[in-house]
Amino acid sequence: MGVKKDYSDMQNELNEIVNDLQSGNIDVDDAMKKYDRGQELVKEISEYLKNAENKITKINK
Repeated sequence: MGVKKDYSDMQNELNEIVNDLQSGNIDVDDAMKKYDRGQELVKEISEYLKNAENKITKINK
């Protein structure tokens, strides 16, 4: 994995991928690459949110 992005950057990239895939104006190979990257971003965002939730839980204890 490359440089860590913040939540906003990851969300923006995922939104761009979704828009590209929904447009139907990309070839199949490009669509598959974007889909794979989207899956990676979903995982990264989920981990980011889980970590944030854990931090908040620790603070509230």
